[in-house]
Amino acid sequence: MRLNARAFGLAAGATAAVLFTACSLAVAVAPTATTAFFGHLIHMDLSGLPRTLTFSSFIGGLFAWTLGTALAFGLAAAIYNRLTGAGFAAPAATRHEAAARPA
Repeated sequence: MRLNARAFGLAAGATAAVLFTACSLAVAVAPTATTAFFGHLIHMDLSGLPRTLTFSSFIGGLFAWTLGTALAFGLAAAIYNRLTGAGFAAPAATRHEAAARPA
């Protein structure tokens, strides 16, 4: 199966943008609870870390995560295609091989 590397990268980038926006919204609405939740996920106390969320930091993070994820997943799809041989056509059978096959 061949993956369309561009489409896969764009889909991953769009997904990252949605998740980043949801995370930023959670930090804006409930910063203490959000920090505690993510601290539990990684088994660390994050309560001492500052949570500065400005419009410019949101836009910068959104751009960086979207572009970075799209490029990483596009590259992963291209590598997958290369490793599975999906990027190459199978060699055509010679006339002799085709004649030797039973019908």
